[in-house]
Amino acid sequence: MSRSTEYEARLRALLGSRLSVVTGEFLTFGADSVLEMVTDTPRIVLLGPVLNFEETRDLTRGLVERYPDVGLIVVREQRADLEDWVDELSLHAVLSPLASDETTRDLLDRLAGWLVSHGRAEESDFAEDADAETESDAQPDAPWSSLFHATEAETPADAVEPTSSTAPEAHDAEQAAEATPEEPEWLFPPLDPSVRSEALAVIAPKGGQGKSTIAINLAVGLASFAPNSVVLVDGDLQFGDITVALALEPTRTIVDAVAPEAVADELVLKTTFTHHPAGFFVVASAPSPELGDEVQPRHLGALVDRLRGIFRYVIVDTTPGLGEHTLNVLEHVTDAVVVSNMAVASLRAVRSELTLLTTLGLMPVNRHMVLNFSDKMAGLTAKDAASIIGTPIDVEVPRSSAVVLASNRGRPLVHDDPRDPAARALQELVARVAREDTTKRTRIARRRRILEPQ
Repeated sequence: MSRSTEYEARLRALLGSRLSVVTGEFLTFGADSVLEMVTDTPRIVLLGPVLNFEETRDLTRGLVERYPDVGLIVVREQRADLEDWVDELSLHAVLSPLASDETTRDLLDRLAGWLVSHGRAEESDFAEDADAETESDAQPDAPWSSLFHATEAETPADAVEPTSSTAPEAHDAEQAAEATPEEPEWLFPPLDPSVRSEALAVIAPKGGQGKSTIAINLAVGLASFAPNSVVLVDGDLQFGDITVALALEPTRTIVDAVAPEAVADELVLKTTFTHHPAGFFVVASAPSPELGDEVQPRHLGALVDRLRGIFRYVIVDTTPGLGEHTLNVLEHVTDAVVVSNMAVASLRAVRSELTLLTTLGLMPVNRHMVLNFSDKMAGLTAKDAASIIGTPIDVEVPRSSAVVLASNRGRPLVHDDPRDPAARALQELVARVAREDTTKRTRIARRRRILEPQ
């Protein structure tokens, strides 16, 4: 039962008796009133698209509390504020209100498979009930069945959109709803011609400064603004470890990305990327030092230029120091993220590095100075560090054991422990880099508060 008889009829034709509809009219009495009507254990729940943000949020929280293993899909049209929704809700996927039956069924298939593979459901939960009377005989072998709930749906649906939610549990589950090879347009959203693609080189004069951690969390944070339009390049060609830190197992690497066939064909180039569930892509480092040596500096610079034609943000984690590869990258980027710890030797090395880059005319237009592993017990303050470097500190990241724990778990810190002081500082860096997108999101949130009924 639903306020939208058209949508209810369409879902029943698609799912038959496996569907249970709870009308959104009961939301007048609060989310608990709706949740009390769910008598069986749901495996997948569809919410929307007429629900407002507060209703969706309350239902999501209630469902997760009562049914921790449930799969959650919000049915909502593509709107400017959609990104804000998925950032703040524990969702597994977003289904456009214009999605075809085939697309809807495919999303349910993939989410059901994800739930089973992650131990949240059994295959038997999605087994077809031979005795059930269904209205959809066209899909007798559909692998999902069980119980689906649709709350307050309005219009039939035409596309699936993966979420970029940073809510706990949601980032892993995005694998169930994104990265579909047969629909590459959802993997690589078209660039807005009015928005400039930005490329960032994360540099440090010495190793051990936390450069890779900065690059990883930058990618995750920027992906919240530009889902599936961020790429992280592991430019440490001999000993890059970004895929290890992210628990990824790439099948292709940067060696493949600069190969002649990838240079000649963008579709081939795209096959060399590894997708992360948080909504960004990774170009993995070379599988061995000797293969890394085959990647020439000019190849790396050319790759950055090509990636800027595909992605909103391109992030390159460079080799420590100012070798030819790093210098070539700096010629092709818009921003430099300079990282140093609080050791005097490192700070002086940064000063020398900045002086040399300025002399060579290779300092990008935008520079972000990050003081990493900040510690009050180090005997120096951020002001002292700025004095040694000769330039102000833009972001100060405090020392935190959560950084190591997150890396050992293969999770970005901003997802693993978003309230940690280091994670908050990294989000500050993200906001600084994505200033234009941050301003836009603030305007959207303000407009939503004004327009939505109280």
